[in-house]
Amino acid sequence: MANVLANPRSWKKKAILIKLETTVGEDSVPTGSANWIEARSVEFTPYEAETVERNIEMPYFGNGGTLPTGKYASLSFQVAMVGSGTAGTAPKIAPLLRACGFGEVVDDENDQVIYRLASENLAAVTIYVNIDGVLHKLTGARGTVTITMSAQQIPLYQFQFQSVYAAPAAATLPTVDKTGWQVEQPVGSATTLGATLGGVTLAYSEFSVDLANQIARLDLPGPQREISISNRTPSGSITVLAPALTVFNPFALADAGNTLDFTTTQDSREGFKVKVDAKVRILQPAYAQIDDQAAYQMNLELAPVAGNDELTLTYL
Repeated sequence: MANVLANPRSWKKKAILIKLETTVGEDSVPTGSANWIEARSVEFTPYEAETVERNIEMPYFGNGGTLPTGKYASLSFQVAMVGSGTAGTAPKIAPLLRACGFGEVVDDENDQVIYRLASENLAAVTIYVNIDGVLHKLTGARGTVTITMSAQQIPLYQFQFQSVYAAPAAATLPTVDKTGWQVEQPVGSATTLGATLGGVTLAYSEFSVDLANQIARLDLPGPQREISISNRTPSGSITVLAPALTVFNPFALADAGNTLDFTTTQDSREGFKVKVDAKVRILQPAYAQIDDQAAYQMNLELAPVAGNDELTLTYL
């Protein structure tokens, strides 16, 4: 008996293309030659419906039926933290950061590109997800991002995007151009600067920041149908080797509740470096171990001081 499918589609054969939208919600038509994303660990939910119960009473058991009230799609994936390879040139992930609530400033004088948070006029992207010949278009997509830097591991951005739903269609997998995607360096002593927290440089094994954008799904008469970022509540954590208490006292810092400057830089090569700056308050410091060495594990609350300054990414 012949197989039902002569050539089953492959999950591994996929292409993700992302491009900024000029007008939010209008397809910006990303191409494989210009907008391919070097995504890892992809998770995709192409159809996610919000429903309302009809609550029909019947003379027998059974479902009374539901109606869809909103249809959406969601996509998550990882991208390595690494620059473009040329100082002053924006990284390939620039559209992703923009769609997560960052604004972009190209500083030609200092050969750097700076991403600062914004609270208005937030960008959106069109995402094409082609899975072995089936194309899903996600327009007006916005999302959030988590940064993870662990010793002896790849430094990563974890992006999560949502968009309104559009029906898929058959389409040939695009030919993609990988130009501009650089090979990253792992987190380590030769490739990553120690964390400076409150003016004290510390050796760390784990550091993460969750931007925690609050995503609102609007589907209103008007019409008003969009994915919007309505707020953010960023937080993080770090595990550091414990120096003498006179050098660094996380318990006193947590008790005082002061906002501290945090910084660390990933990659040792000019044009590839990514500097992370944050305004943080230490919460709940606790003892931990790093290879049997005394350490502190600290939760971090990121909070603005002058506004939109709680997290900044600088590509150097």
